[in-house]
Amino acid sequence: MPIGPAAQIFTAGVVHAMTEPDPPAFATLGEWIVATGPLADLRATFPAATVHDFGDRVLVPGFNDAHQHPSSAAEQLLSVDLSPGAVSSRAEVLAALRERAERTPAGSWVQGSRYDHTKTTGGVALTRDELDAACPGHPVFVWQIGMHWGIGNTAALRAAGYDEGSSAPGGGTLGRDESGRLNGILYERAMDPLRTGAIPQPTLSDTLPALRRYLTMMHAAGLTSVGDLLTSARGLRLLQEAHARGELTLRVNAVLGYPLLPALEDLGLRTGIGDTVLRIGGVKMIADGAVAGGTCLLEEPYEHSHSHGIQAMSTEELHDHVRRVHDAGSTACVHANGDRAIGLVLDAIEAAQRANPRPEARHRVEHCTLVDAELLKRIKALGVVAVPFGSYVAFHGEKLPGYYGERVGRMFAHRDLLDAGVPTAGSSDFPCGPYEVLLALRSCVTREAADGTVLGAHQRISAREALALYTTGSACAAGEENRKGRLAPGMLADFVVLDADPLTVAPRELAGIGVRQTWVGANRVWAADGEDA
Repeated sequence: MPIGPAAQIFTAGVVHAMTEPDPPAFATLGEWIVATGPLADLRATFPAATVHDFGDRVLVPGFNDAHQHPSSAAEQLLSVDLSPGAVSSRAEVLAALRERAERTPAGSWVQGSRYDHTKTTGGVALTRDELDAACPGHPVFVWQIGMHWGIGNTAALRAAGYDEGSSAPGGGTLGRDESGRLNGILYERAMDPLRTGAIPQPTLSDTLPALRRYLTMMHAAGLTSVGDLLTSARGLRLLQEAHARGELTLRVNAVLGYPLLPALEDLGLRTGIGDTVLRIGGVKMIADGAVAGGTCLLEEPYEHSHSHGIQAMSTEELHDHVRRVHDAGSTACVHANGDRAIGLVLDAIEAAQRANPRPEARHRVEHCTLVDAELLKRIKALGVVAVPFGSYVAFHGEKLPGYYGERVGRMFAHRDLLDAGVPTAGSSDFPCGPYEVLLALRSCVTREAADGTVLGAHQRISAREALALYTTGSACAAGEENRKGRLAPGMLADFVVLDADPLTVAPRELAGIGVRQTWVGANRVWAADGEDA
């Protein structure tokens, strides 16, 4: 006679189950929660259950980051880390690249990632000449932290097919200096030749260990689920291989990049195919550029500039892709930061819904950064989910007024989105932004930049609302609210053990709360040093 999974009971001093009321304990069978209630009642119902009592600690549902790039992040871990925490000056950036070049075979690529010129090189981007001098025997490309532009040396430009007579491709721009010479900067789709062939693809033997490192990082921050937005065929193979090996301990909602749309159409695959660990969550498109990179598409020009940003996908192409995803029964997840870009995306969704009504489609605007009252009304009317950045005020706040002026008060508009009744999820866009959810909670609650400047105080939300973004909100964005986001019967037993209560600590202390343990499907996947086995 087969033996079923053993029952377990979990309790703590505080349990925020995101239900009304919050229960003091819950019981599990396998990876599912089967009952909640007083500990004594659960003991009586499951007398053979193992009881895990976390004492005065706090249990919350597992954090769910609706918009990350796990497969890309794993690949970036193989490159030179140029993030502000790793380097702090122009000299250090170039030295790090030079050191990697010295132990890389001549002619092989050297890549740097998470480069932020505003934090490490005085607001002035690296140039191709500097990269030529630092790594004379290698093609070099440095990816800006937002992944919407980067800098290549002369060999990299040559590998991408660019010379001084080249014209910019549609949806992209080639940077030039005052003399008109290419300066090495490639914007948006001008980087496509590098992504799609010029730079050799890493092998699974390279990326699987990097993915393991990534998973440990996420679990240490309390994450149990993420969205992988713009998953490539290579990225999907990586995730599937890790899952097949039993190593994918983080649940992944893979939103495939739009180049894979024809394959999905041919196979008839829709949003939702998969299991509780790895599933297809839709198709991603990119309408404009980046907030922190100053390339998103705006109705009014950037401060002290005539530029309105970059439209990364033509209006015709956008409408075509949204309509095809919509007609295939899937979810369109469209990156749009600027207010003009968001309007274009809503136009495309409205057209698709008029032609083929699907009120349950739950299409998404990824980032949905700069909104106004009219856009909010349209988003609500269409049943669209907003997926704004959670931590960008804290992480990028100091640079935003220089780009957007008073419009910062309409950016990452969590208060306005929630008040308008728009389903809203929490996201980091990691590796483009910090993945620590508790930092994002602080950012949403305080709206304070790193230097203490308050940006858009009227967009502040409560700690419980911020926690909901990364639990129930992200579950809704993926169409998984029936199994994620709450600690209730019928839900997956994904939860985090914290050393303080995020709903009662002072708002500025939210980022300092410690994650002690992370559990996925009632299995502990990470524990801080000193935690009992």
